[in-house]
Amino acid sequence: MGNILRCPNGNAVLLVPRSGSHSIVNAAIRSFWPELEGTSKGHPASVLPVQEDYDGTQEGLGVIVRNPIERFRSMASHSKAPLERLLRAPFHGPLPEGDFRHFKFETQFQECADWLGITAPLEIEDSTEESDKPALTEYQLQIVMGIYAQDMKLWESL
Repeated sequence: MGNILRCPNGNAVLLVPRSGSHSIVNAAIRSFWPELEGTSKGHPASVLPVQEDYDGTQEGLGVIVRNPIERFRSMASHSKAPLERLLRAPFHGPLPEGDFRHFKFETQFQECADWLGITAPLEIEDSTEESDKPALTEYQLQIVMGIYAQDMKLWESL
């Protein structure tokens, strides 16, 4: 699925694309590794001093859970692929199953930063303008809800 942001306090979060990963990593860099600030050409996680890929065996990770429909719409706005292709095969799929500590993006983003020990201000970065996101028809919305059915249940339970 992606990289893991492991902070000096030992807590770590799975970086989920289109769920605040830029913002949380940039705040971590400002808090723990300020010498790395501004050195990334792509995702800021690429410059972290320790790279750790999620393989499903790590325990005790946090994960930021975003409204799956908004996550899909954000992904689509950042893609060059046609919407119909993304509805068949989204390149950011559902969250992995596991024993995670869940943080709801919309209301618990700062709580996640606090848990990671981040002291720098948490700024929403790389956000997408609403006008850049595709409007989904009812049929397309049903497809997205089917793809992310488990994520939707999880998000609604938080």
